[in-house]
Amino acid sequence: MPAWSEKLRSAPYGAIALLAVAIGLYVAMLANAVPPSGGGEERISQAYAAFFLTLWLWIVLALLLLVGGIMGQMPRWAAISAIFLHPLAGLATFVALDAVSRHLDGAILFVALLPILIAGYALWARLPQLHAAYPPRRVSIVTWSAVLLLSILALASAA
Repeated sequence: MPAWSEKLRSAPYGAIALLAVAIGLYVAMLANAVPPSGGGEERISQAYAAFFLTLWLWIVLALLLLVGGIMGQMPRWAAISAIFLHPLAGLATFVALDAVSRHLDGAILFVALLPILIAGYALWARLPQLHAAYPPRRVSIVTWSAVLLLSILALASAA
């Protein structure tokens, strides 16, 4: 590996900045994920806030995955899986947020867990030093299987 690429990978400042933004959006999204308390305009305002916070969170998570894949190390098949499973998980999160607004028990778990799995995987991919302790194949299989399972459960629970 060329010396310039080692320097490029040495300090994950961009990934840390994206992670900080993602954490802020995640906390705000969870704060807005509570069932609406009022009616009319308040309910609509809360729904719009939750929608836009979730949308921006999934955009930042996509960027974080992109940084992890380009600047770090991610198995090729896992990157291809991420292309399909990231949007599916985003859709499942939107559906779960709707389920939360309709007072369905347990739907908040999907809203809470899916972003954590994706952000954690992106951070793991960006920090190849972790690959010795947590092998790429195993981490990728467990993470993307969990994302797929949680997404399917979230979508099925709304039906």
